[in-house]
Amino acid sequence: MQKIRKYFPHILLFIYIVLFAVCAVNPYDKTVWIAENVTVLIVILPLVLTFKKFRFSNTAYFLMSVWVYMHTIGGHFTFAKVPFDFINDLFGWERNNYDRIAHFSVGFYSYAIAEILDRKRVVNSKVILFLFPIFSIATVAAVYEIIEWLAAVYLDPNAGADYVGAQGDIWDAQKDMAMDISGAIFATILYFWKEKPSKKF
Repeated sequence: MQKIRKYFPHILLFIYIVLFAVCAVNPYDKTVWIAENVTVLIVILPLVLTFKKFRFSNTAYFLMSVWVYMHTIGGHFTFAKVPFDFINDLFGWERNNYDRIAHFSVGFYSYAIAEILDRKRVVNSKVILFLFPIFSIATVAAVYEIIEWLAAVYLDPNAGADYVGAQGDIWDAQKDMAMDISGAIFATILYFWKEKPSKKF
């Protein structure tokens, strides 16, 4: 058990490498696949390169991995076409909401943000420690939606539509951001419950 805890981040990375290799085979749209995986690598590489200088908790790595795995799978199928029928049927959804759940997992990164702020003593207020990670995720979500919009405009029409994955919903960007923020609120509350940072101030 101790070895598993010690090498847990390595196990998560290995799972990603295997998943990446599998999803690299015959993706639905190569342009979308490249765009989605560049986004994942932008997140993973800094975590790998800074691992020895700052190691997050296993909980933080697990939460961050949820989005990485979901995004990698979404890049292979495109988010609107991920086989998600069993969940859609369970809840009676007509729309494929895989992308909505993936956006919720984006918010999980607020756990890691809160953790680094807390451990490095960057802030000395419980309120700021709670709100800053959530606002950070909200900002990233807004920027990402703008990038998606630009991609839809400048990529070829089909690839752009698949990359955005709006599925005809005119409020897709707003709903995606709402899910990002909801995930951030959940993860930040989880951090406060698990780590009890209030005792440190």
